[in-house]
Amino acid sequence: MSNIKPGRQRIKNLLFKLNDEDRNTLVCLIAKAGYSVRIGKERPEGRGQTQYFVEFWEEAADE
Repeated sequence: MSNIKPGRQRIKNLLFKLNDEDRNTLVCLIAKAGYSVRIGKERPEGRGQTQYFVEFWEEAADE
């Protein structure tokens, strides 16, 4: 099972169709929409190929 923190969403590259440039563009668009965002990678258990993902979340507003 993945270790996603509460309140965070992931866009996974399940079909390996997003290349590095596509991920960077996606990160820019999500950041412009006001979310915190990061690119991550993980190697699923029992599989040899690394999977990349884009994770995003809303930061708590400082008052």
